[in-house]
Amino acid sequence: MVGIIDDTDTCLRYPAGTRIKIGENSGTVRYVGELCGYKGTWLGVEWDDPKRGKHNGTVNGKHYFYTMHPNAGSFIRPDKLGPFESLESAARERYLGDSEKSLDQQLIREAQESLQASLFEVVGLEKLARKQSKFEQLTEISVAGSPVNNAGYLNEFTALTALNLSHTLIWNWQTIAEICRQVPTLVNLNLSCNRFVAPTDSQIVEMSSAFDNLQLINLRNCGFTDWSDVIQTARLWPHIMSIGLQENPISELSAVNTKDVFKNLRELDLHRTKIMDFDQICKLGNLKTLVSLNLMENGIEEIKLPDCEPNTKLDMFISLEQLNMLYNPIWNEVDAFNELDKLPRLKRLSKTPHLKSNFDEMLVKAVGLISSLEMVNRAEISAEERRGAEYDIWKKYALDWLQASKSPETLKEFYKKHRSYALLIKKYGSPVEFVPRANIKVSNLIKICILNKKTGEIWEKKFPRMITVQTLLGLIVKRFHLDCINMAPQLCYTDARHPELVVPLDNLSKTLDFYSLQENDIVEVEC
Repeated sequence: MVGIIDDTDTCLRYPAGTRIKIGENSGTVRYVGELCGYKGTWLGVEWDDPKRGKHNGTVNGKHYFYTMHPNAGSFIRPDKLGPFESLESAARERYLGDSEKSLDQQLIREAQESLQASLFEVVGLEKLARKQSKFEQLTEISVAGSPVNNAGYLNEFTALTALNLSHTLIWNWQTIAEICRQVPTLVNLNLSCNRFVAPTDSQIVEMSSAFDNLQLINLRNCGFTDWSDVIQTARLWPHIMSIGLQENPISELSAVNTKDVFKNLRELDLHRTKIMDFDQICKLGNLKTLVSLNLMENGIEEIKLPDCEPNTKLDMFISLEQLNMLYNPIWNEVDAFNELDKLPRLKRLSKTPHLKSNFDEMLVKAVGLISSLEMVNRAEISAEERRGAEYDIWKKYALDWLQASKSPETLKEFYKKHRSYALLIKKYGSPVEFVPRANIKVSNLIKICILNKKTGEIWEKKFPRMITVQTLLGLIVKRFHLDCINMAPQLCYTDARHPELVVPLDNLSKTLDFYSLQENDIVEVEC
């Protein structure tokens, strides 16, 4: 039988901001008190799911509380809610309960695979359970999804470094501070899918020392809409090294005072937020320690950074080496890569090719236009790929460069739009000889020297510029009587004027013109 909860007890048990859960639906208490026309004490709840409720906190013309969405609010009786748990009790239930129930299923699977057995003897289960149930040996604990809303007694967690509190009912930073005080070894904290009340200035002064050892914090989908609330909260842990803010509906940012927050921040995850304007990202440019920035799936269409001279780099994002731009609909890749070349240390870029492009084409543009790039989509750029990409860019914009060279003003404007081109000229020389003269008709045929590296045999022949690598390969196989059963022949070409440049012809559907083959270039065949 459920006991009657009086008004005073209800107010103390469910203060405004308390997190509650009914079934799979989580929400935040916004009101505690009477409901006109109904007996007893009611809880006004704003649900995380904006379609879960019935109103916006106003019932029969009377306003009780506010909700962000028009149908996110409803009233419930306190006796409909289940009991809360402490982190201690939830962990004991998870790790110290009945051996067979509490034993980590992944641990069972791994042991079964190693022993090639589908069943364990009971003694084996007990041995694994004892290892898992010793709190002082646990380095990682997860109570995700449990009704935890307070710390409990945690002094036994002497080796704990990572704690998962996602989808729990913790709602205030006092509870998190108490956990960190009791577990000073904690460095990695996952608080995803919770809702927190922003700490006050006095609370920050009181609690911030509790977070001195914390290095990584994940606040994915925690309902942050205002960047100022993020900054206010971040004052609790000013020395944090990694923070996840993904899936929070933040749309605008502001400059960060690194004297108060993000003093040592190295990793920042802002993917699946509502930051669609890259100008907002530029406001974080003074984060001097930031190494990795994730902006995946934000709907960013254009990358624009402040202007700087073509032969200089910006004094912003001075430590940024890794940028994730996957699944953003950037419409002009050339302009985007030219802008990213302004960053002083960018080495690793992740990006989805434009719909009208493909990875190979994007790779050429990225490598040729961003001079410091070392890796694209986690694939390291080889020396051959770099030479090929740079040489393609060198050739592609040769005519534009020649036309711009007619005056200092137009040449300066050209270098603004093609920042890496001056370096390419320094590396590969002037492209004047490459640019065909206006009064000379360019032939559709080019003379190519084909070298069979295995036999040393040479075949010189004129081929159409628009012939595909697939067709060329077929002719080469027939000409040299190559055996393609055991190993397919590999083609690459050496530029006649730059013998050090070797470009793989690795896309069979592309033409010789795509690879910029010119008269007397050498195609090497290797079986």
